[in-house]
Amino acid sequence: MTMTSQGKNASTPTEFRRQAARAAGRLRDTAVQVGHLVEAKTPDPVLARAVRAARRLRGTAARAQRFAGDKSFASARAGAGRAAAVARTNRTALTTGAGVLAAAVLARKVRRARRARRQS
Repeated sequence: MTMTSQGKNASTPTEFRRQAARAAGRLRDTAVQVGHLVEAKTPDPVLARAVRAARRLRGTAARAQRFAGDKSFASARAGAGRAAAVARTNRTALTTGAGVLAAAVLARKVRRARRARRQS
């Protein structure tokens, strides 16, 4: 696939930095929202794990933003490749985190459904 000036894959370093900053902001906002939802409705053991995961996510978003601002486009691309490789090798940790989050969301939905049944 060739990269043209009009193609989707053609990004200048400045555009890449802007996209990375926006993505980091979205990640940070999502982490905050998830943290509040989980904290409000989750038992203590699950809450502690979710709070740690949210902190890690915020730190990752901040590092990604700094990385995009400090590095050249080529080194950012290489770093993204390394990050993808690490994610592939640590699938168990990622799956565990996703499972904890899914369990917290499911528990919240169940509690809301029970509350709605009691009130009606």
